[in-house]
Amino acid sequence: MSQVALPQDLDQALAALAAPGARAVAGGTDLMIALARARREGDELPATLVELSRVAELERLEPQGRPPLVGAGVTFRRLAQDPELRRRYPILSQAAATVGSVQVRSTATIGGNVANASPAADGVSALVALEARAVVAGPAGIRRPLVSELITGPYTTSLEPGELITGFELDELEPATGQVFAKVGRRRAVAVSRLNLAVVLDAELADPRLVLGSCFPTPRRLGRAEELLTGGDPGPGLWQAAGRAAAAAFAEASGGRASAVYKVPAIKRVAARALADAWQAVGERS
Repeated sequence: MSQVALPQDLDQALAALAAPGARAVAGGTDLMIALARARREGDELPATLVELSRVAELERLEPQGRPPLVGAGVTFRRLAQDPELRRRYPILSQAAATVGSVQVRSTATIGGNVANASPAADGVSALVALEARAVVAGPAGIRRPLVSELITGPYTTSLEPGELITGFELDELEPATGQVFAKVGRRRAVAVSRLNLAVVLDAELADPRLVLGSCFPTPRRLGRAEELLTGGDPGPGLWQAAGRAAAAAFAEASGGRASAVYKVPAIKRVAARALADAWQAVGERS
């Protein structure tokens, strides 16, 4: 039976996490499933569950900050509904709105989504497209790895024992940047991503970003497609060519997986449409 610690601030949370066998709990929507499985299979349970809902430092949401900051304890429902975040970083709000049910979004947190490191995590793809850095506190102090580097594989991160993600610093984008998150699931609601795509386009196509999730061990930027887009002539021809490049990147890495039969054509279409929508958003925000 695990004990439960209820820290009131970040210092208390870090002190509790320093104990051997301690595990952080934010929303718990992923962790509770893992603990139930561990109990059924006779695996060792954490000695202490450090429940973080009372740690106010994790609840900060400052999309207008320098740098823009999203606290690790912010729920997906809050991300989906916050007016300032929707205005400045719509891609993160769009991704949040696709996560689970209303009940899950009301509980699950962006920090937990990253720490769980599921290859299908919708929030992670959006953060990678925003070149977000995780603010990680621990015994050795504060470090700020890119989210794309923090996640090292399916359900694995570079977090050390006693470390805690406290928030995410977002790239300060130009106001006219177009941002789109797209997702394909088995159904329209409460579906795990079969694939997700995060797109960020600037008005000059100088720094296009395309991130494909639920297709690789970790969400991945599509370098070939981004190179094709850079400085290109915006329009259907370019979007379709980039979609083909995105699908080719998956096909090359898939090793003939059965899912490639539907994912390859789906990636082509979803990428081309998302790029067109992102470019339209550039015009609307200019």
